[in-house]
Amino acid sequence: MNKLLTVTKYSLALLATSMATGLFAQSLQVTVADSEGNPLGESVIEVLLPAEMQTQYQTLEAKQVDQQDKEFVPGVTIVTRGSRVSFPNSDDILHHVYSFSSAKTFNIPLYGRGENDDYFETFTSTGVVEIGCNIHDWMLAYIYVAESRLAVLTNEAGTALLDSLPTGEFQVRVWHPRVSGDMEELLHSVRLDPDATTTLQVELELQRDRRVRRAPGSSGRRYR
Repeated sequence: MNKLLTVTKYSLALLATSMATGLFAQSLQVTVADSEGNPLGESVIEVLLPAEMQTQYQTLEAKQVDQQDKEFVPGVTIVTRGSRVSFPNSDDILHHVYSFSSAKTFNIPLYGRGENDDYFETFTSTGVVEIGCNIHDWMLAYIYVAESRLAVLTNEAGTALLDSLPTGEFQVRVWHPRVSGDMEELLHSVRLDPDATTTLQVELELQRDRRVRRAPGSSGRRYR
């Protein structure tokens, strides 16, 4: 009985401390659409933190961007700064993966299926890394290197939910592979209150899709 009473008192004390310090889970729900109201999946939502808070939300990861049917899969990958990404080839043809992006430059010469499966690139600078294939020029994918793990992709309905967020006022970046404007123009201010869900609706102006692929049996091109 005394043990149960002690646990109850401890739980109540923890509850009171959580209420006083704002430790309840705060959430942010973001909806992204284009200028015509169409939902935008594969949009990145990142909550930007002050430098002194970033280490609390750091998670190093090992992810992969595969090559299937002459396409990169997935098209957009989010990693936290310092994480590694591999680039396996699941096709029965050769690929040559590269990036000239300022956030990360690398070059993986021609390789086939089952080769370089244990080869990783480490991404130490935040930003967007555009990757391509020197053999198939329509192949494009993006690696978004975030400051912390507080970054997610929207689903097909253009929505995303981040939870267990800190309280306070923060900047939120909303990015899409076809967005126009620089990274600073993609920031939105939000206030995250204790034990509450903040909503944000964002409209993005898009550029024309750059991913093109030669149609089977045709010398022309088509947009995906």
